Amino acid sequence: MKKIVSILLLICTFSFFTFSDLEPVYAASAKVTISGSKTVVVGNTVKVTFTVSSSSPLGSWFFDVQYDSSKLSYVSSTLEGSTRATGYATNNKTKTKTYTMTFKAKSSGTATISVRNMEIAGWDEKLMSPSSNSLKINIITQKQLEDSYSSNNNLKSLSVDGYDLSPVFSKNTLEYSLELENDIRSIKVNATKEDSRASLKGGGVYSLQEGQNDIVITVTAENGNAKNYIIHATVKELNPISVTIDDKEYLVVRKKEGLTIPSTFAETTTMINGEEVPAFESDITGYLLVALRDIDGNINFYIVEEDGNYTKYEEMLFNGVTLYMIEPEEKDVPKGYTKEEKEILIDDKVITLYNSKSGSYPLVYGVNIQTGEKNWYSYDEEERTLQRFENTEVEELKLEKEKYLFLITILSSSSLIIMLFLLILCAKVRKIKNQKEESL
Repeated sequence: MKKIVSILLLICTFSFFTFSDLEPVYAASAKVTISGSKTVVVGNTVKVTFTVSSSSPLGSWFFDVQYDSSKLSYVSSTLEGSTRATGYATNNKTKTKTYTMTFKAKSSGTATISVRNMEIAGWDEKLMSPSSNSLKINIITQKQLEDSYSSNNNLKSLSVDGYDLSPVFSKNTLEYSLELENDIRSIKVNATKEDSRASLKGGGVYSLQEGQNDIVITVTAENGNAKNYIIHATVKELNPISVTIDDKEYLVVRKKEGLTIPSTFAETTTMINGEEVPAFESDITGYLLVALRDIDGNINFYIVEEDGNYTKYEEMLFNGVTLYMIEPEEKDVPKGYTKEEKEILIDDKVITLYNSKSGSYPLVYGVNIQTGEKNWYSYDEEERTLQRFENTEVEELKLEKEKYLFLITILSSSSLIIMLFLLILCAKVRKIKNQKEESL
C-alpha cells in the first residue's frame, strides 16, 4: 500500500507543480545519468544506459526519454514503458536503478538522447531535486569509419639480443641478415610497433638450425594492411661445401627443410666434392638440381650439368604453361627471326626475345616442365601469354605462297604471249586485206 501511495503522491505532486506557480521545496538531490557509445555506424545498433541515483534511499521515479527519431529508431528497452520510466523501490536500501534502451542508427549525423519530465521521490515520499545529462552520438557511414582507421603498420624497433642486424634497423627496410656461429641454437628477437592501434605478431625466443632460418615479424595496421619484416638468421655450417660459378663462391645447402621443391621434381642425392648432398631430379626433363646459397644468404636451385658445371634453374609461369628458358642453337632459330640485343625482366627473371621484321609477336624458347619438350612460343608482351609456335606450318604457308606466286607468274606470262600473238595475227590479216583491196 505504501508503494502505491508513493507513486500516487509522485504523480499528484508532478501535476500540482505543473500547474502551480509555487516553487517546490526538495528534501534531497537525485540524477539520471545517460551513458553509452558515442560513435555508431549507420545500420548498427547502440545500447544506451539510464541510471537513476541518489545519495539518499529512492522511493519512486518518473521520466520520459527523448531522442532524434530522424537519426535513430527505437529497437527495445527495459523501461516500464517503451520510452517512459515509472518505477518504485521495494526497500529503503535502493539508491540506484538502471535501465537500458537499444537504438538503430538510421542516417549519419549527430543524435542527442536526453530525458524530460523528471520526478523523483525519496523513500520518505518527499520530492528530490532532479538533474540529468544528455548523450550525443556521432553516427557515421562504414566508409567514414574505415577512412578513420590508421594505416600505420611500421615497426618502431627491431633487434636481437647480443647481435647486430645488417643493415641497421629502419622502419622502411623489410629484410635483415644475421650470421651466427655453428653452436648457436636460439636467439631472442625484440620488436615494438610504432602505432598502438596496430597489432604485432612475432618476437620472442626462436629455435635455430644449421643453415638459413627466416624469422618473420608481422605488423597489421588498424585498417587491416599488413607488413612483414624478415630476419635471415644463418647458422654457419661446420664443414661447408663450396662451389664456384662465374668466379663467385656458393655454399651447398645440405638441409632440405625449408626448401620449396619444384612440382615435377622428387628428392634424391648426389655427390659434390666427395660428399653426399640432397638433390632433386625430374623424370620428365632429366634435370638434376641442388640448392646453393650465395654470400648474401640467397638460396636458388642450380642444374648440375654433366661436365660438373652449374646453371641457375628458374621456372616461369605463363597462362598455365611452366617453362624453363634456355638458349637455342643458332640452327634452331626460325627463319626470319633474330635475337634481340637487350633482354627483358619478368618477375625479376631475365628472358630473351627473338623478333622478326614482319612485326609479328616475338618468340621465346624453353623447356615445358610438364612435358619435357623444347618448343618455340609466341609471346604477347601486353597480356603476358604464350602460344605454341608451329614453325612447320609457317614454312608450309611460305611454300604455298611461293607456289601460287609461281603459277600467277606463269599465267601472266602466258597471257602476255597470247596477246602478242593475237596482235601480230590481226596485223597480218589487216595487211592481207589491204593488199586485196589495192589489187581490185
